[in-house]
Amino acid sequence: MERITVVGMGELGASLGLALKNIRLKNTEVIGHCLDRKTGSEIDKIGAFDAMEGNLKKAIDGAQLIVLDYPINESRDLFESIGSLVSDGAIVTDMRSSKKRSAAWAEEFLPDSVSYVGGRPIIRTPTKGVGDSSPHLFDGVNYCVIPSKSAEDQATKTVVGLAESIGAKPYFLDVDEHDSYSAAMDHLPYLISTAFMNATSGNASWREMHKSAGSLFDMQSTLSANDPTDTEADSLTMSEPLIYWVDQMILSLHKLRTELQEDSENFIESFIHAWEQRARWEAGVVGQNSDMVDLPSAAESMASAFLGDKLARRMTRMGDADKKEAWRYPRSR
Repeated sequence: MERITVVGMGELGASLGLALKNIRLKNTEVIGHCLDRKTGSEIDKIGAFDAMEGNLKKAIDGAQLIVLDYPINESRDLFESIGSLVSDGAIVTDMRSSKKRSAAWAEEFLPDSVSYVGGRPIIRTPTKGVGDSSPHLFDGVNYCVIPSKSAEDQATKTVVGLAESIGAKPYFLDVDEHDSYSAAMDHLPYLISTAFMNATSGNASWREMHKSAGSLFDMQSTLSANDPTDTEADSLTMSEPLIYWVDQMILSLHKLRTELQEDSENFIESFIHAWEQRARWEAGVVGQNSDMVDLPSAAESMASAFLGDKLARRMTRMGDADKKEAWRYPRSR
């Protein structure tokens, strides 16, 4: 009987347990380890694992694959703890957003006979906690796979197999790429929300101004309600790439400020560009170049013989006016 153990427990770990049970792996038991009694009780209710084990040594004893779902500020101690308990030949992976620190801790504390392969599913659906866990959370999502320098090829294949078995799409990155992208996509929003909250509440008008705060204020400030200790720890583990993206944000804001101050015609173009780029992301067409010169279609080739090239293209595209890319802003030039 093989064993997969999920250590630590958030909605990702609980959802992974549900997803693995859902695919009914043969001759494999899926064990969960959680020290928090309240969280453990919630997990028991949803039946995420074949068994829950409170003792870390018993939980990972004989496990071929160990998946860590721990806050980054507790991960160093966890790597140190499992280093003396993990079986030879085992594979350790994780699901959190900082990989450079995790890879360094894995190298420091895990035996040479154990492979570490970083992993992280990119979840686009907001989750509210363990009670919101679902076996379908990973369906169709990108699953980052970041092999360490010392990881065996088979270990990487195992993590790829894990991702594919739960319906995710493996997305290979090196550790620096991953942390830079994660800093921009996951951690920069927390800093922006914090800066917004501090800028507005720090103003002398806040005592009266807060009465006019509505849904947009709530939307923009929501991330600042995250646990400050967690936000600080996450930020410090990837400070170098995060500083770079903060600088890019400052430049972007300064550009908007200049356009606003100068009543520039480019001001509306900045909004249109942002609108279109988000629509591209939402439609899954980022990277598709719409500005490339298209080869003439068969219909255009035939028409050009009678009308000339320019008029033929114009007439053909007039017929396609209702087929404009959905991501384009309707009033864009």
